[in-house]
Amino acid sequence: MLWMPSSWTWMIQRNRIDFRSAGAGHAPAPATILAKIQGDALTTIGIRRSSPPQAVQKIRDNFFLVQVSISESPTADWRRLFYDAQQDVQPEFPPRSVEITGTFLRFKSDPNTVEQKVGWIDRWLERANAKEASMAGRSTEMQRQKKEESARETQELAEWNGRWLNL
Repeated sequence: MLWMPSSWTWMIQRNRIDFRSAGAGHAPAPATILAKIQGDALTTIGIRRSSPPQAVQKIRDNFFLVQVSISESPTADWRRLFYDAQQDVQPEFPPRSVEITGTFLRFKSDPNTVEQKVGWIDRWLERANAKEASMAGRSTEMQRQKKEESARETQELAEWNGRWLNL
């Protein structure tokens, strides 16, 4: 069975895999995919916004649910830092008003304040990344183990998605 990434993973640059290099129209072996993912994960510094904002649902007149993609699915520790480690938070848009689901951040907004809110989110992402990097007692071994676990989960998801491809 030929495994191809879905369109939503294909849009993220770090998930692009050159299928032509696998030869004769065959998809690369899972180990090749895993090596590509692990290599990219090691070069990523923190979680970054990877898409512009997109309106995904109209809530009411001139008010929308807006979504942006981020570079990877955050850990529970990172989420806590995103929500709790912010300074100079605006009362009309606190970090808790941003929902983190997988690799998406969602928030409600009117069109006139989306740009400002995305700017705040970018600053919050940077601050959470900086806090995570500066946390004392966080060894490189622990980080390596988390990356390995994440890679195993990614491989397992890819295998299940390949099995379910034709359902």
